[in-house]
Amino acid sequence: MRIIRDVYNPCDIKDPVVALGNFDGIHLGHQALIKETVRRANEINGTPVLFTFYPHPIKVIKNFNEPFLIQTFKEKAKIVESLGIETIICARFTKEFASLEPEYFIKHILVDNLNVKVVCVGHDYTFGKMGAGTTKTLKEFSIKYDFDVVVIPPVKIEGVIVSSTKIREFLKNGIISKANEFLGRRYTISGIVKEGDRRGASLGFPTANIYPKNDIILLNGVYAAYAYVDSKKYKAAVNVGTNPTFKGTVKHIEAHLLGFAGDIYGKKITIEFVDFIREERAFKRIDDLIKQIKSDIRKIDKML
Repeated sequence: MRIIRDVYNPCDIKDPVVALGNFDGIHLGHQALIKETVRRANEINGTPVLFTFYPHPIKVIKNFNEPFLIQTFKEKAKIVESLGIETIICARFTKEFASLEPEYFIKHILVDNLNVKVVCVGHDYTFGKMGAGTTKTLKEFSIKYDFDVVVIPPVKIEGVIVSSTKIREFLKNGIISKANEFLGRRYTISGIVKEGDRRGASLGFPTANIYPKNDIILLNGVYAAYAYVDSKKYKAAVNVGTNPTFKGTVKHIEAHLLGFAGDIYGKKITIEFVDFIREERAFKRIDDLIKQIKSDIRKIDKML
């Protein structure tokens, strides 16, 4: 996988077929766009390219600093590579970049620097200053600058358009099954297990504590999940939140792996979220918390 971050100078890419977008989540709609990009590239013996941005434009344009992204750039790159993308162009998104006129972006970046042959976009793609560039704009300038444009129609599930916005809504409300359906795979978070206060072990339920690089946009609560450690798969009872019973303040993830024995500190763990069990809450008595955890584990073990 080749990653290019300088978009202001010529890029040596053979006959690029470029998918434009933010691609947060690489959901079913994104996958349809990427597959068409790869197909078009194969037709002309060209290079399938993903052109994306960092940070996400909303974080710059609207100065939005809350947890927002569905996945990290590294996770995005891994998925798109598996779909056949050979090169990722990741433009640094700044206020100056946001102020570029649509024709400037097309002529100087797509045409002059990339020598683009085909541009593939989603039905609602916008670009350039104030989002003035649209699919119509691309088609108009494609004639002037001699490249093709492919617009991918929306992918719908039960009449609802698959979008990153909708998936974020599902995740924030604990509707994991729907998020997974729109993603076309289970929602995952990875991280390195860090040593915590060992409170879980003292209660009889040792946990892997993760403070991931991902934005944690999940609703606080308990989830049924699968956890992968050293290429092995375990059922897991996962808590997302701050541990209000013990007056915690930092949102993080704790996973109790069913059937796991051994030292897990320092290991990479990947959690696949399957379903939401209940919201996080504070317990007045530790015995009540232990009783609830046992109930959660029984339910999750049976569910998975």
